Amino acid sequence: MNKFSDYELGLLAKLPLDIAALANEHRIDIMNAAEFWDEPPFPDNYIPEMIEIYYGNTPSPHVFIVNGELEDYRLDDLDLNTKSIAVQIDDQWAYIQVEGQEILNRLGGVILPNLVIEPSVLLNSVLQVENHG
Repeated sequence: MNKFSDYELGLLAKLPLDIAALANEHRIDIMNAAEFWDEPPFPDNYIPEMIEIYYGNTPSPHVFIVNGELEDYRLDDLDLNTKSIAVQIDDQWAYIQVEGQEILNRLGGVILPNLVIEPSVLLNSVLQVENHG
């Protein structure tokens, strides 16, 4: 069994029991959710500078958007059976879903950008998937 630090146990204590129970299997996502559990949703008409989207427990985002432009995305290591999706907006966890259950949703009034995708970025990503697939 995973040993949780006193700090982590304090965070888990904020969560409903059914969500806290997921911490053994989804430690990172549940701890991230707990850290922002008491934070209010983003205000109306909030325009994010940075959006990062993570599928599963990976150290770097699969999708990285800066000022409404898709800077980077990686489809090559995307596990289609991933059990979690986490969205970070301006260095704050805004949305976390684990095993199909919404754990945290602070999106509030965030205005998600209409993405501008550079054709070269899209092409490179598709080629990477084909080369590794």
